[in-house]
Formats: sequence, C-alpha cells, structure tokens
Amino acid sequence: MIHISQVLPLVEKQLKELQPKEAVEFKTYKRDRGFLIYCLADSQFQVVEMGYHNQTLTGDLVSTRKHVKKALRREFPRSNKAWVEYFQNVDNPLDVKKPHPHQMPLF
Repeated sequence: MIHISQVLPLVEKQLKELQPKEAVEFKTYKRDRGFLIYCLADSQFQVVEMGYHNQTLTGDLVSTRKHVKKALRREFPRSNKAWVEYFQNVDNPLDVKKPHPHQMPLF
C-alpha cells in the first residue's frame, strides 16, 4: 500500500520498466475501484479502468500517461492510500486473477 501522491511517480517508473505480458494494478483502499496498466509491446500499453467508468484504452507512452492521470482523478477522488499489485505472464488483462505469480516489490 502506498500514499496516493506516490502513484504517478510509480506509474512513470513502471511505464519504463514493464515488459510485454506484465501488468501493474492500482486499487483504492477498499479495493472496489482502480485501474490496471498492461504492457502489450515495448511502447504499447493498455489501461483498463474499473469503477466509476469501465473502459479500456490502448495507446503509446504519452497517451497512456494522460489517461492514467485522468483515471487517477476519476477513480481515486477521496482516497489517500492505494494498493499496488504486480503481475507477470498475463494473457488477458481483463481477467487478471491472483493465481498469476507476483513480481517482487520494486521499492
């Protein structure tokens, strides 16, 4: 769990370090809303938003950053803490479950 002010710096770091078929998921403290960033290729990402708006966006690094900032404001309006989970070998970003092996925390 991290403070909400650390989400954007962590997203920036993960966008540079994510490999294809890896994902990182950010959820609210109650774990009922959030978004997932899935790496399709070296510079192609998919953002899956879950909560107030259920939508999926595919784009490059710049459009992904913009969408994550909007999703953070929309899905985390009053949150102070966020849960972060890392996933490897993800085949379908819409069906990320716990059985995927977790990546070790990077911080």
